[in-house]
Amino acid sequence: MTELDNPIFSGAAVLFTLLLMLSLRSGLQILPHLLRCLGRWKANIEIEDSLQLSRSRNLVALLLFVPMCMVVFRFSLYRPDFVDELPTLWRFPAVAGALAAYLLLRTFLNWQFELGNYRNRVFTAANRSFYNYAILLFVLLAVLGALLSLGNGPERHVTLVLRLTALLFYLLIVLRRGQIFASACGPFTTFLYLCGLELIPTGVLVATAVLL
Repeated sequence: MTELDNPIFSGAAVLFTLLLMLSLRSGLQILPHLLRCLGRWKANIEIEDSLQLSRSRNLVALLLFVPMCMVVFRFSLYRPDFVDELPTLWRFPAVAGALAAYLLLRTFLNWQFELGNYRNRVFTAANRSFYNYAILLFVLLAVLGALLSLGNGPERHVTLVLRLTALLFYLLIVLRRGQIFASACGPFTTFLYLCGLELIPTGVLVATAVLL
């Protein structure tokens, strides 16, 4: 049994394909607004100001978590050594669990930050902008990965291209989040916020990939 043929991975693929088809309307509704977030940081605030748009975004982001884990697993974008030491059946759940822990850490830090600032709309939009860009990143990685897989190049080259794409996209996420913070506070305070809210969770994720 190969990694991609195991029942957990295959079952997740079938289930979430059906769920995504059922949520297609919400996805198409939110997509133009998400695309505007690429060029305008204020578009993130506009999404949070709309109850309907924010709800659609939350639904799509929730449903895309497992498919994103599948893309990460399929192309070995996050692959600590300990994963290869596990039985084949449990490798995908291990990767998904690590990514879930990363999101939980981000959520906890953002929640603490929002409480300290009395859920200021600008800070809330800055924190939740991650999910706007995560949806776009999933679409980009899924499409690019599928296209690159059509060629005859080595799998490691596909992995490298997708990792670089994810890195550049993540830098865009940090930039846009910094711009949102900067609209409500000074440059030094913005830098401290980004260090605390981005460096800690992402640093932990990278450290586990390198050290474990």
